[in-house]
Amino acid sequence: MTGKRAVGSVSVQDLRHYRGGREILRGITLEIEPGSVAAVVGPNGAGKSTLLKVISGYLRPRSGTVRVGGMDPASLHPSERSRLVTYCGDEPEPAFAFSVEETVEMGNPERARESGPAFLEAALDALDITDLRYRTITSLSSGERQRVFLARAVYQDPLVFLLDEPTTHLDMAYEVQVVDMIESLAGRLGKTVVTVVHDLNLAMRCAARLFFLKDGALRYCVTPQEVTSEIIGDIYGVDAQVVEHPVAGTPVVMRPSGRRGFIPGE
Repeated sequence: MTGKRAVGSVSVQDLRHYRGGREILRGITLEIEPGSVAAVVGPNGAGKSTLLKVISGYLRPRSGTVRVGGMDPASLHPSERSRLVTYCGDEPEPAFAFSVEETVEMGNPERARESGPAFLEAALDALDITDLRYRTITSLSSGERQRVFLARAVYQDPLVFLLDEPTTHLDMAYEVQVVDMIESLAGRLGKTVVTVVHDLNLAMRCAARLFFLKDGALRYCVTPQEVTSEIIGDIYGVDAQVVEHPVAGTPVVMRPSGRRGFIPGE
């Protein structure tokens, strides 16, 4: 939120990761341009969250390389890594009753001392939680906590945002607000955003490229305009149609009536 154009490319080469002897990520190679929004999509168990955690440096791969802004996040000191990349995903139930304001400031403790209140106010406003600032994090609903954790990521102000299902627990109004925030991070501030999204229509709205994972492998890398019913059938095993939205003109995934299956996000 500094207004300065950020340079945060993401490069993954032949990435493999195992858990309990099982291969979770299978030779994934992908490139994400700085200042763009990319969506990682696919069925449950495809390896989407694991991929984001490996890119963040939270997990080390068995083999392959990860570069964020030309650097290996896993090899960096935590303070240096925090300026490069943030991972925002499932959070455990809060153990301490910190205020919302304190929780957001934990994203970048140095900024609280150096930049004054303006940056904090902007982060709170971005997720519409200014009125919650003095509430304790333990008193909030799941959706409210989700917005607080997203505000903390915004306050951290890294080059690359890794958002794991950022619209989980949110109602429609706040879901739209988060999508607008993602578009602003990339379009106005030049940040790179990689997000796991289950709703394909939401992914096609906000992302320039979609990475379809299945069984730990990257099956397709396409633009929203290149998503086809064949791709959806291969990834999810359902019958679907991709049509043009009558107002926005963007691709929309629909399930034909009378056919089996469902479309994520319907």
